[in-house]
Amino acid sequence: MDMSGVLEELQAMVGQESELQLCKDDVNKAMIRHWCEAMEDGNPLYTDEAYAKQSKYGGIIAPPQMVQAYSTPPLWPKKEGEPDPFAKAVKRMADAGCFGIVATTTTQEYFVPMRPGDQLRFKVKLAAVSPEKTTRIGTGHFVTAEYTYVNQKDEVVCVQSFTVLTFKPGAAGRA
Repeated sequence: MDMSGVLEELQAMVGQESELQLCKDDVNKAMIRHWCEAMEDGNPLYTDEAYAKQSKYGGIIAPPQMVQAYSTPPLWPKKEGEPDPFAKAVKRMADAGCFGIVATTTTQEYFVPMRPGDQLRFKVKLAAVSPEKTTRIGTGHFVTAEYTYVNQKDEVVCVQSFTVLTFKPGAAGRA
């Protein structure tokens, strides 16, 4: 497979950014409670109103790792829309034969806490596309997105880097 043209096309897309998108749900105590139960996170800042009021935050805050939960689109009903640059890059790789995909790395940097009632928005930027790499699972490219989450005050809540390997299954080199 000659991916040089596809790689050039994707390299030209690096830096493209989506518009801000409104998250489906506001930050709320019920989702915070469910998250804490699922993760067995007993931090009283997240669920104990009396304790949280005495803290420097003055009330309950959400676990910062929850930020992505608020931006995940509903699974049903499926809503079609304009794909962001990261989704476009992944689809272009799939169209070129790299239809295998595995998440490889994610990092999050937090700036301000999320509080019940916050309305989050996010944008997605295509941050990088690697040269061709051969791994044990196949040959393809690492594609990295950068998500920026902001609250209703336009304060940056979190910046997240997310990398996937898009690959042609079975194309791995054999040693």
